[in-house]
Amino acid sequence: MVLAAPAVAHDALPLVTRLATVAAAALWLSAAIAGGAEPPPFESYRAALDRGDAGIVDGRAYIERRKPDEPDLPLKDVALTLVPYSEMLLVELEGVKGHARDSLDTYRAAALRVRRLQEAYEKTVWEAGAADLVQSSLVGPNGRFSFADVAAGQWLLWARHEALRSVAARKPKKGDKESFALGPKLVGYRTASFWVIPVTVSGGVASTIELTDRNIWFTGVIEETLRQDTAP
Repeated sequence: MVLAAPAVAHDALPLVTRLATVAAAALWLSAAIAGGAEPPPFESYRAALDRGDAGIVDGRAYIERRKPDEPDLPLKDVALTLVPYSEMLLVELEGVKGHARDSLDTYRAAALRVRRLQEAYEKTVWEAGAADLVQSSLVGPNGRFSFADVAAGQWLLWARHEALRSVAARKPKKGDKESFALGPKLVGYRTASFWVIPVTVSGGVASTIELTDRNIWFTGVIEETLRQDTAP
């Protein structure tokens, strides 16, 4: 069975509707995999582990030196996940990235959509009974990370770094509350940087990955809002 991805004219949708498509896209991804459009070859990963054909994925995350005589700085608080390779997921992620600059609304929704698609794929792998093939970690204080006993084959490594930024609070006037149905108030936002890297693992070999501030795959924002209609 072949499933077609939901066709969405992003520019024609308001932000609320576009955010709703995040869940729809995630459901489509799960349904497509479960329905046989692209079943991840979990058996091949387990067969590789059974015969001892495993390697290591390690590396470091850092801010590149700005001057030749300065050291690289560790990039801390980066969350990493290693999952079985999925061409379908890559296509979806690249689609979000490719349309992120179409409008202000698509840009504001893009980072959250990327995160939701990744989470949906992780959930799909777990529900398929392959939770042991998903490895997660955090970059250490020295900027280093490592995944051991990784089955030989194709994998996807994604990483995310978020930094919270606050915005100046503006308290609504009493007249505003009485005259208008106030929407959510922006109280801050997270700058979210993503890395998405296909990795080929070979038995007995260490695959080395470098995550830097110069090879970020995509950077967007995730807004933090507060309902105003519940405020006293």
